Amino acid sequence: YLYNKTFTPNNTSLNFITQDDDSGDGTNFKFNANMFAFQSAVLVVTTYSVSRTAAFKVIIDGPARVSCGPYVSMPLAITCRTSTPNNTAACSAPIITLMPGSSSLEKPLQFRRSQDFYINANINRSCVTSLGAVSNWAISICNTECRSPISIHHSIIRTVNELYVPAKTLEYGIYELKLTVTMVEFPILSTSVASYIKINPSGITAVLVPLGTSMITHGHEQTLTLDPGTYSKDPDSDVFNATQWNYTYYCRIYGSPNSSESWIPIDHNETLRHSSSCFSNQSSDVKPWYYRSNESRSSITILAYSLATNQTYQFMVTMDHIHNTSLQATGYALVIVENNRSQVIAIGCVISTMCSHNLEFQDINPSTQVALFSRPVNKSASLINITWNVYYVLTNSSTNVQNWTLFTHTVGKYRDTWFFGNNTSNFTASKQLFQEHPNITLWRFEVIYTFKQEISLSALNFKIKKPPQPGNWSIAPPNGTTSTKFILSCEDQPDIDEIKDYSFFAWTAGHRERLMLGVTTAQTFEVLLPVGDRNPSSVIVIVQVRDKLNCITETNTTAVSVTSEYTHITSFIDIIKTTSNNNGIAIHMNPLVQLLENSNPDVIAQVVTTVSQVFNQLNTEIIESAVKIGIPAETVSVSSLGSRTINASSESPSDSTLIQYMQQLNNHATAREYLMKKINNSQIITSDNFLLQASSLAQLTQATNQLTRSTCLIASSKCLALALALKDMNNTISFEDTQMAADHIMQCATNVLSAINMPLQQRGKALDIDLADTTAKVDKAAVDLESNWADINLLNNKDKLIYERNIYEQNLIANTIANQANETMVAITTALKVHLNIHQSITVNTTAVFASWETALKTSLFNKTIQPFDSAKIHLPLTLNSNLSDSEVVSLRFVMQPLALASATHSQVNTSMSTMISFSVLDSNGTEIPIVTDDEHPIEIIIPRDPNFIIPPMILHNVTKMYAPTQQFHFQTFNITQSNENLTVSLHFEMRPRNPSLNYLLILKFDGQPHLNSTIKNIDDWSLLCSSNMSEDGIHKYFINNNRTAAHQLVHFGLRELNQIEPCWQNLSTIPVYDAPFNFSSDYELRIYTSACYYLDSNNNWQSDGILVGSKTNHYQTQCFSTHLSTFTGSYANAVNLIIESSVVPANDTIDIVYMNTLHSSNDCANDSNAFILAISK
Repeated sequence: YLYNKTFTPNNTSLNFITQDDDSGDGTNFKFNANMFAFQSAVLVVTTYSVSRTAAFKVIIDGPARVSCGPYVSMPLAITCRTSTPNNTAACSAPIITLMPGSSSLEKPLQFRRSQDFYINANINRSCVTSLGAVSNWAISICNTECRSPISIHHSIIRTVNELYVPAKTLEYGIYELKLTVTMVEFPILSTSVASYIKINPSGITAVLVPLGTSMITHGHEQTLTLDPGTYSKDPDSDVFNATQWNYTYYCRIYGSPNSSESWIPIDHNETLRHSSSCFSNQSSDVKPWYYRSNESRSSITILAYSLATNQTYQFMVTMDHIHNTSLQATGYALVIVENNRSQVIAIGCVISTMCSHNLEFQDINPSTQVALFSRPVNKSASLINITWNVYYVLTNSSTNVQNWTLFTHTVGKYRDTWFFGNNTSNFTASKQLFQEHPNITLWRFEVIYTFKQEISLSALNFKIKKPPQPGNWSIAPPNGTTSTKFILSCEDQPDIDEIKDYSFFAWTAGHRERLMLGVTTAQTFEVLLPVGDRNPSSVIVIVQVRDKLNCITETNTTAVSVTSEYTHITSFIDIIKTTSNNNGIAIHMNPLVQLLENSNPDVIAQVVTTVSQVFNQLNTEIIESAVKIGIPAETVSVSSLGSRTINASSESPSDSTLIQYMQQLNNHATAREYLMKKINNSQIITSDNFLLQASSLAQLTQATNQLTRSTCLIASSKCLALALALKDMNNTISFEDTQMAADHIMQCATNVLSAINMPLQQRGKALDIDLADTTAKVDKAAVDLESNWADINLLNNKDKLIYERNIYEQNLIANTIANQANETMVAITTALKVHLNIHQSITVNTTAVFASWETALKTSLFNKTIQPFDSAKIHLPLTLNSNLSDSEVVSLRFVMQPLALASATHSQVNTSMSTMISFSVLDSNGTEIPIVTDDEHPIEIIIPRDPNFIIPPMILHNVTKMYAPTQQFHFQTFNITQSNENLTVSLHFEMRPRNPSLNYLLILKFDGQPHLNSTIKNIDDWSLLCSSNMSEDGIHKYFINNNRTAAHQLVHFGLRELNQIEPCWQNLSTIPVYDAPFNFSSDYELRIYTSACYYLDSNNNWQSDGILVGSKTNHYQTQCFSTHLSTFTGSYANAVNLIIESSVVPANDTIDIVYMNTLHSSNDCANDSNAFILAISK
C-alpha cells in the first residue's frame, strides 16, 4: 500500500513522501515533489482492488513550470499546481558584499572627480538548479533622499558585478549606487544593496610657466609673461576656465637676506619701496608690469629691463574661486635673469600621474623612475647641445633657502645605469638614485640648451614623497589548502585617509616571479593561495600599500603552509567533463565552480591561478611519467627555455599507457577551456585589474599541450585586448607596472602561439575536444564535395578525412593567432617605448619567452651582441646599411620563443625541434626599419634546438667484408631534394671508425657518381679525415653549406681508408690519387643529416634565400648567417639514403646484404625512411 511511505530514488536530492489525507481511508494521497528544474518523475500506483483505483487523487506540488502528464490511461484524477515554498527550497536569495566597505548617506565614500573608481561586488549565490543571475546597477543623485535616478553615461557598464566609473563622468554631489541581483531561474529571489559616494573637487594646479617648470632663465632685455590663466590645470575638466578665478601676484629676490620675510603683492603700494621688492630700483611713477586686462588678471607681463641681471627672482601667484573662496591654489616659479637673450625651456613628467604638483615642488614616488621631457616653448634657433644635471639640497634652516649641490655622477659610473638621455631632450633617473640616497628628500633636474647664439637653462624641483606606513598585516589561518579562504587583515593602518588601495602578491619557493592575488581598498581581504613546487608549500603574501600619490610601501606577512586540495580539483575536473550529461545541475555543487560563478573578477582570477598552478604541476608529473614509460618527450611537450632534457626510456609505450595519458590530457584540457571562458568574461578596467588577469592567463596557458583550439583563440584575443589596454594606459601607469604587465602578456601570447602550433609541428597530440569539433564539421559537410578542403578520394576514408580537416582547422586558427601575437607584440612595444630612454632597456626573462626592448642610437648597433642564454645569440657586424643617420634614435626588439611556427601553407620544412629568434629595429613610429648587410659582413644567429630532441643513432657499416677490385672508393648516395625548390639545406657527414687511429679520404659529387684515379678525376670536393683532427667524441665531421647544395638533388660520397704508407696531412692542398682498390680494416658508424636556416616572410611562410648555414651547426643548435634582420628558425632532418646496387664482392666470396636499415624516426623529419641495400652475386 502507498501509506506513509518514503520513496528515495537513486538521486538522493529527490524526496517523495506519501501522506494519508483521508483519516486512514488510504485512498487519497498527497505527494510533495521536491524536484528541481529539468527533472522528471514517473508515478506508479499499484492496488489490490481495481475498484478502488478510481478513488485515488494525486496532488503534485512542484516548480513554477511543473507539468503533469499520465503515462497510462486509468481512472486517476491528477491535479498539478505550483508551490512557491517548494520552488525555492533549494535556492536562496543572493548575498551581496560591496567593496569598498560600508557607507551611508551621512558618511559616503569620498572620491575626486578626476579619479577613476569602481565598486566591486562579491555575490554569493546558493542554488542547486542554476546559479544564473542578472546584475543591474542604478545611480541616483541624493539630497536628503536618493529618489532622482540619473541617466547613466555610455561608458559605464551597469550589467556587470563591478561598477566602473571613469573620471569626470559624475558631477559634484552625493550619489547612491544600487546593485540589484536577480536569480534567472527564480526571479522572486532578488537582492539589492547600495553604496553611497560623494564626488568632490580635485583642486586646480596653479602654474605660472609652461608645464609647471620650477626654474627658467630670462634675458634682461626681454619681456617676461607669467600666465597662470593659460598654463594652470583643472583635473576635473578638459579645459581650465581662467575667468572663474581671482589672481594675486607676488615677487621677491630669491636668496637675499630678507627673502624669508612675508610676501607682498606686486601691485601693493609698498612694493616698489620695499627692500626685498623685485622692483625696488624702479622710480615710483613707472609701473614695470601690466595685466592682460583689468577685468581678468589671468596673466602678468614684466617689462624688459625691469629685472636686474645676474639675479634670481621668485614669483608666486595665489588664486581663489570667484564663487567659492575656499577653493584656492598657489603656484611658484624661479626666474634667473641674464644679460643675453634666453628661451623658455619647459620641463614636464612623461608619466604625469607619477608627479604631483606641490607648491614649489613636484612630489615623486621613490619606488619608480623619474622620466622627464623638455622642449623650447618658442621656435628655436639651431640647437647645438643638450646637457642634463642633477642637484640635491642641503637645507639652511635659518634662511629657509635651498642650497643645491651638484650630483657629480651623472656623467660618471652611473651614466646609462642610473641616468639615461644625458644629452637628449628626455632624461630619466632610475629609482636606484632615490633608494641609494634615502636621506635626501629634495632633488633638482636641470637642463641646459645650447643654441648657436644663446644658452637657456630650466629646472624642475622634486620632493621625495614619504611612502605610506604599511600597517600591521596578519594572515589566518596559519595553514590550509588551495580551497581555504585565507583572511588578510590590517589592525592599525596609519593615515588611512591617504591610502588609495592595497595590492596582494603570493611568493612560493620554486617560482622566480610573484603572483598577483588582487587589489582592494578595504583593510581585510579574503584570498585563495596557490602552491609552489612542493606540497605542502610555504607561501608568503606580499602586501603593497599605495597612497593617493602612487607612493608604494611593501610588507610581508608571516609564511603560511598551503597544500593542494586534490579532492575539489578532481571533482571539478569530473564535473566539467560530464557537464553535458548532467543537465547542468551537479556542476553547481562544486565549491570551485561556485566561486567562479558567484564571485567578482579578483576571486575568479585567484581560482584560475590556484587551479592552474595545480594543473601545471600535475602536467609536469604526467609528462615525466609518460616519458619514463616510453612516450617520446618531443611528441608530447615543448621544452621551456633554459630547461634540461627529460630522462627517456628505451621501451615502447603500451596501448593502455597511451590511453591513460590521453585521458588525463583531455580531462585537463576540458577544465582549462572552462576556466578560460570564465576569466574571459572579466572586464579590463584598471591597471591593477589587467595586471591580475594577465598574471592568471600566464598561469592558465602554461601547459601548452593542454590548450584546445577554443582556449587558444580566446586566450590570444584576451592577451591582445590586455596589450591594447596597456598601450592605452601607458601614459598613466608606472614603469614597473608596465614591465610586469608586459611580462605576463608576453608569456600568455607565447604560450598560446606554441600551443596552437604543437599539433602542426607534431609536438603535441590532437585533443578530443578539437577532434570532436572537426568530426562534427566533417559529418555536416561530407556531402559538399565542392568544399575547399574536401577531396572526393578522402570520402571513402573518414579517418583520413578527419585528420586532414583537423590540420586544416588547426592551421586556420594558427594563422589567426600568429597575426594576433604580432599585434600584441606591437602594442606592448608601443607601451614600453614611452618608458624607455636612450640606452635604457627592459627584459622579460621567463621559461616561456625571452624578450628585450632597448632604445638606442644607430651607432650602438655596430658589433652588437645579444645572448640571452649560452646557446642562443645574435651578433651584428661592424657595418650595416640603412637609411638612418648615426644620431637617429631607434628601438630594438629581441624575442626568443621555444617553438618555431608551422608554415602558413604547411610546407615541408622541418622546424619542429627548433626555437625561434626575432630581432627588429623600429623607428619612432614603431615601423620596422630594413637593416641590410652584405655577404662579407653578415648577421650571425645561433638558434638552439629543443633539449629533448633525440639525436638519431649512428648506423654501423660492416665494410671490412667488402671487396671491389675495380673500385678505389666505397660509394653511398643521399637524397637532398626539397619539396620547395626555393628552400636550401646544408649537409653534415659524421663518421666514427671503430679504430680511431685510422685515416680516410672522402670525395663527393652532386647528382652523379664521383670518380678519382690516375686516369680520371670527376669530383666536386674532397677532404682528408685524419685521426689527428678528430673531434673529442671520436667522430670525423664534414660539412657542406646550403649554397653549395642549392639546385642539387643527390650527393654521392666515396670513402677510402688510407693505409700506413698513405699519409694524411690536413693541410695538403693537392688531392692524393690512388689506383689500388679500397680495403677497410675496421668497420665504422655513419650519420648523415641536413640542416637549414629560415626566415619568416610577411605571409608567415619560411624562406631561406639570403641565409647561409654556418659550420658551427650541430645536433644542438643551428648557426645562421643572414644579410637582413627578421624572425629566424633552424631545421634538422635525416638525409635519405638511396638504394644502391653495386658489384661489390664480399671478402669471403659469398652473397651477402651489407646492411638494410630504417633510420631513427624523428618528429623533426618528414620522410625519414632510409635504406641501403647492397646486392651482389658470385
